[in-house]
Amino acid sequence: MADKVGYLLILISLITFCAKVSAQKLTDEKERQIEQLIESLSESDDGENDNPQVLDDLVKYSGNPLDINSASSEELEQLHLLDLNQINEILNYRKNYGYFISSYELHALKTLTPGLIKALEPFISFIQADHKNEEKRIRQKLLVRAKTTFPLAKGYSSVSENKPAAYPGLPISLYTRYNFEVQGKLELGFITDHDPGEDLFKGSNRKGFDFYSGFISWQGKSIVQQITVGDYYLKFGQGLNFWSGSGLGKSSNAINIVKTGQGIRPYTSSDENQYFRGMAAVLGKKSIKMTLFYSDKKRDANLALDKVSGDTVFTSLKTGGYHRTKSEIEDEKAVSERDFGAYAEWRKNNFRLGGLFSHQQFNLNMITGTAAYRTKSFSGNENTNTGFDYQWAIHRIQLFGEAAMSMNQKPAFVQGLIWHVHPQLNMSFYYRYFDPGFHSFYGNPLSEGSEGRNERGFYTGIEVYPFAKVKISGYADFYHFPWLTYSTLATSSGRDLMSQVEFSLSKKFYFYIKGKFETKPQKYTKGPDEPFDFDESVNKLRLHLEWRINNLFSLKNRFEHVHYRFYQTAENGFLAYQDFDFTPIPHLDWTIRYAFFNTDGYNSRIYTYENDLLYSFSIPEFHGTGHRVYLNLRWQPTRSITAYFKAGHTIHSSAKSWGSGNDQTEGNSRTELRAELFFKF
Repeated sequence: MADKVGYLLILISLITFCAKVSAQKLTDEKERQIEQLIESLSESDDGENDNPQVLDDLVKYSGNPLDINSASSEELEQLHLLDLNQINEILNYRKNYGYFISSYELHALKTLTPGLIKALEPFISFIQADHKNEEKRIRQKLLVRAKTTFPLAKGYSSVSENKPAAYPGLPISLYTRYNFEVQGKLELGFITDHDPGEDLFKGSNRKGFDFYSGFISWQGKSIVQQITVGDYYLKFGQGLNFWSGSGLGKSSNAINIVKTGQGIRPYTSSDENQYFRGMAAVLGKKSIKMTLFYSDKKRDANLALDKVSGDTVFTSLKTGGYHRTKSEIEDEKAVSERDFGAYAEWRKNNFRLGGLFSHQQFNLNMITGTAAYRTKSFSGNENTNTGFDYQWAIHRIQLFGEAAMSMNQKPAFVQGLIWHVHPQLNMSFYYRYFDPGFHSFYGNPLSEGSEGRNERGFYTGIEVYPFAKVKISGYADFYHFPWLTYSTLATSSGRDLMSQVEFSLSKKFYFYIKGKFETKPQKYTKGPDEPFDFDESVNKLRLHLEWRINNLFSLKNRFEHVHYRFYQTAENGFLAYQDFDFTPIPHLDWTIRYAFFNTDGYNSRIYTYENDLLYSFSIPEFHGTGHRVYLNLRWQPTRSITAYFKAGHTIHSSAKSWGSGNDQTEGNSRTELRAELFFKF
């Protein structure tokens, strides 16, 4: 009898263990979907990105899925996956047939593909009306993060007894974020941020951290729909005038090119310049609403003396956010910026129309220099932007566009179309024109360049499901720069082509093959003859595989090759990595990566996405020959506490030092440590 009881207890323990592991793997599946989406959406962003708005929203809805049976059009937009046609089809189906029961019912919608439904599943729920009161209405979150890198950079060492170190602070970055939310009514939060090398509670930062940010946002149900005080983003139209924070660029999601303007969003990033500080409000009733905003803050800028007038001017706005050295501290908050304006929007079923007016003023004049490519750049101390945008969903076609004009009467406009031809075929088209003299300091449209000016181009994307479990996607983007750029000597043109084939053979095995080809002009000035522009071409080929062996163990492989050619120079690069994802016990997840890279030089460098701490991701670049290994650990001892840890080590086999200037470190290797605690109540 005792043996039977013992076997029964063991069986119960195993069942409980498997249930916990299955629940854990459900969370892992959400994180895998977030990783795939972020990597796709951030393919045009190289480097490290803390707190992009897209990632912020996806993490939010992975922990608290959006109820698709009660979500508004604005809330569905925050999933960053749906266009207006798809949103309207969800709302109309819900209106005509009642609540969705499960994701299987979404397959009845003609504009939602199997791949899109799979991407949506981790971020939506199907709560019935009699269960809605069970949702937690008050939520609190606290995040504390620390990062460091060693060996220490040259800037932390004193040159002599009479000359202190260039970086006076500790070689540690510290970041804290708190958020309090009463669902649907009130949200408030604050951020503190300290970059490595900056003073902390001394020197230039006697009040503590280098950067403080906070906001309080109230939502109403009458004419006053929202009031936000403090720091915030502005996102309107297709991003010609305002799209502060991260924006969608060209990616393997070839159809997802429309921006869904989200108006005022509370600021949650550690970026110390690209935000607004003041007050914003949304007023409206039914289908009409008006957004009013006012901002007054100081920005980092490079100061100089005008040789003609002798006045102090600034030559550029800085976005790095570092305040370590004497020159960086001198540029800190050197310019005052004031912004105010209004955005009016009319929504009616499948049609939206918006209009914008904004004015921006600096306390100093901006002078960008006398170089030929700068002659059409902004100069002066004020700018006014106006614009109109629209979205129109008709049958399976969505039309969208925006037209804008800056104070000097130079225009910019975009026009796009998304066509859901068939559940197995989608197409997109996008034309853009940005006059070389158009100016917008917070614009972020889909484009090849980063400034939203001096460009015209035509983009077309396609997405096909020829067979079950197979997806083919791709885009072609042809662009032209009608005026000189920093890297060219004359007007120039380029093209960007991408194709990808995905195979979801089972729930446990997935792989894709991706090819990318881009050619753009670059000036060549090193030869004995006069300088010329030559085409610089980059070919990339990637094979990516994911294999979930069981509920405890999964593998991920990637092989990538790059071929670079410019004038008489050719380079090749190769990278391969192996990921091991292991869950030895419930609530403890390990990810280990080993990567090998070998490139002929910097031009054949390869970027690859890395798992990171919560609310951040990194896309480091690799060049030369070397190895990279990192460990990512996530431990959730209770439902309220999650701990994250990352340790990475990179070796450049033939290098004698790393970096340059004050950031230079001796030796051929570098190690970084990152830790984070996340509390939710």
